[in-house]
Amino acid sequence: MQDSREPAALRAALQYVLSSEMPSEHKTVLIEALTRALRAEDSARTAREAAASARSEWSAGEVRVLEQRLAGRVAKSWQDADEQLLQLAGELQRTVEDVRDKALEVGVGAGVDYRLAKKRKASEEDR
Repeated sequence: MQDSREPAALRAALQYVLSSEMPSEHKTVLIEALTRALRAEDSARTAREAAASARSEWSAGEVRVLEQRLAGRVAKSWQDADEQLLQLAGELQRTVEDVRDKALEVGVGAGVDYRLAKKRKASEEDR
């Protein structure tokens, strides 16, 4: 069953009320209530998206911590990479995906991504 607060359900209810035959005083109240609910849901969605966008931006201090902790570090195993990733995610209060992506972006991903660490070790052995 669909949640009655979902925008699609609210829009469907609004369409029903608009096309139905009922006394105008009831119809006006229902239209206002549904419109208000739709606006509130839209505002909440916009706020969630803004919070997610703001959350994804990294401060210089966070990047510095990430670089310092991972500088020169190469994961010894996938467990080692995961442990380092979980510790950093907890410390920085970010998701593991955010931390991994940022580490790869700034060039210190070998400490939290074992696939990258294996490639790095293999290329060093080829030299």
